[in-house]
Amino acid sequence: MSQQPPPGEQPFVPPPPPTSNSPYPPDVLARQAAIVASEAKTALILSIVGFFCAGFILGIIAFKKANEALEIIHIYDVAQDKKGLAMTAKVLSIIDIVGWVVMLILRFTLS
Repeated sequence: MSQQPPPGEQPFVPPPPPTSNSPYPPDVLARQAAIVASEAKTALILSIVGFFCAGFILGIIAFKKANEALEIIHIYDVAQDKKGLAMTAKVLSIIDIVGWVVMLILRFTLS
């Protein structure tokens, strides 16, 4: 036999679940998404320019910026569409750094 609420009282209705699973407010998430977009784009530009000039320096800067973007994506779970851009920048910066190191080694060993 189920219990009925006393007359005149409504049964308890729980509040609706939260609309977002994130513990961060929406303005923080929007700011972090903007940072990710900027960092990923800057990292990609630096890694591409690094192929042509100052590759070792620009490659390191691009690698750091790409890592920062990927870290923010992981922590705040924002800007998932920029993850590929940041990963591409990271790979290109690694190729950039390794390429310049190999070129320097070849230059000094073949001289």
